[in-house]
Amino acid sequence: MSRFPFHIGRVRVALNSTLQGVNGFTGHGNVAFFVWRSGAKRIDISLNGIGGRTADVFIDNAHYQAMPLENGAVRFTVKTSCGDLVPSLAPGARVEIHQNGEAILGGTLYAKPPIGLFQLPRKLISYLRSKAS
Repeated sequence: MSRFPFHIGRVRVALNSTLQGVNGFTGHGNVAFFVWRSGAKRIDISLNGIGGRTADVFIDNAHYQAMPLENGAVRFTVKTSCGDLVPSLAPGARVEIHQNGEAILGGTLYAKPPIGLFQLPRKLISYLRSKAS
């Protein structure tokens, strides 16, 4: 556990997933998992379009934690630097949001390069294509 409220060093692992509605539910969300070189871990979950007062997070079919909802949305973060229990996750881990014992959102974590890593080449390619037309 880090003694700092922030993490020194670079992110070693970053996994992300978009959560899509399942079983006829139309809500949506995102989940992100980070591990820093220091060993500190964090899970960020954001949900929208969800009814009720609470939702349960399941990771690989095991109950992880309950989250309070407010006005159909939540932005939820757990991190080891605050003393929270954060499991180690790997690409392919299944994340589901349940209410009343039924899955309402689901997604699979995958490795995603940091935002902006490939933006300059894309912009350059787009510019060159516009000039060639």
